[in-house]
Amino acid sequence: QPRLLDRLVTNISTLASVYHQLPETFITDKGQEPEEDSEAELEDGADTENIVREMERRRRTGETYVEESGGEESDGGSAASSSSGGGGGGGGAGPGGNQDGSQPAPPLRPLAMVLAEQTPGQRGATGLRVAAAVVRGRGGAIGMQIKVGNFADRPLSGWAVQFNKNPFGLAPAGSMLQLPEVAPNGGTAQTLLNITPNSQNQQSGQPPGNPLYLEVAIKTNLDIFYLSIGYDLSAVLMDGGPVAQAEFQQTWQQVPAERKARVLGQFQQRITPDMLIPRMRQYYMYPVTQMAGQAADLLYFSATTVNRINIFFELSLQRGATGVQLVCCSDAPPIVPIFQSFLQEVLRVRWQGGPPE
Repeated sequence: QPRLLDRLVTNISTLASVYHQLPETFITDKGQEPEEDSEAELEDGADTENIVREMERRRRTGETYVEESGGEESDGGSAASSSSGGGGGGGGAGPGGNQDGSQPAPPLRPLAMVLAEQTPGQRGATGLRVAAAVVRGRGGAIGMQIKVGNFADRPLSGWAVQFNKNPFGLAPAGSMLQLPEVAPNGGTAQTLLNITPNSQNQQSGQPPGNPLYLEVAIKTNLDIFYLSIGYDLSAVLMDGGPVAQAEFQQTWQQVPAERKARVLGQFQQRITPDMLIPRMRQYYMYPVTQMAGQAADLLYFSATTVNRINIFFELSLQRGATGVQLVCCSDAPPIVPIFQSFLQEVLRVRWQGGPPE
């Protein structure tokens, strides 16, 4: 289809071309209300309560959900068609997005395996493989790409999902996963799950940890499987632009020096403000002001999480060299090391002393 091919070529750097889907078929806009689902519970209340109890038990005891996850195989980004005869409910997902509707940013993390088929479910059954990634869409919408593989000896169906409570109140827009019946012995399917932030019933009341991850339960006719899905900070940053310059200046001056975290680093190559600012915007970090120092360019940015945690920071770019200094502060100090790690991913900078803890 030449017209479709032409559209995909213009989106060659995004998952649109990987999944052979047009960008407008991706995540729904955040202003769009999710459809009411009469089956918006995990089949029955007793099951839901049992799953919540099991997730809370695992959180309290520190029990890991799955073994260390790795990258999905080379087919992890394959087309949405399923060898079980269906393509899932969502096809591909478009990451990133800005207010002005510009081209979404590429995801920082690819689709990665988060559950191996050898990992047993709650009742000991095995055979489900899951790869997942949290992504952003146009208008700031949040979604989760999910690809499943059935390595059991019978079809998998009855798909449902539930998140454990978390610091940013992330919740699935509906509990039923839009996946078809997946054929046994290697059948695959994938879908896109829309995520709603700041859901009151999903707030854990705990500060975010580093690294960020979601504890997830997936229910099938085979068993209930528990897994954790890592994500970067851009998944929970608001697509709302910078704070006012006066507000930034007042806050920056009021925060004492000892409450501002400083770290030095090196870029892989020399970076200029004109190179830096567009990339920062792509990942929901917005320039407030900038000035020229004697040996460095000073740039000031703000970012705000979906639960209204502000992050103010200064980047000093060494002129004629690759040195960089980050100074940042927040009204929620636990977010600072998470932000430092996030910026390391976004800018591919190497901080002195290694990644922040």
